[in-house]
Amino acid sequence: MDILKHTGNPVRLELRGRLDAHEVPQLKSTLQDIKNDFVLDFGGVNFIDSSGLSWLVSSFKLARERGLQMQILNVQDAVQVILEITGLHLVLPIERIHGQP
Repeated sequence: MDILKHTGNPVRLELRGRLDAHEVPQLKSTLQDIKNDFVLDFGGVNFIDSSGLSWLVSSFKLARERGLQMQILNVQDAVQVILEITGLHLVLPIERIHGQP
């Protein structure tokens, strides 16, 4: 997984690759340092497993605990299907641009 971090408010994390158990520790570490609202750009994420889903939920909880806003953008179709099957698309703040709606 490649993570491109763009500073500002909100901080933008551009993610590329697979969001799986192997990548979650790096992602957790990256989020621990964020003090501003943040955007997770999923335009380059082509796969997500249960570890990745768990990380998304934990990130959302962490943001709320810190009084921050989290937004997920550019979810590809393959990942969107998983989010819909699990019902997380109803809970997480997702703005879909890839493959609309």
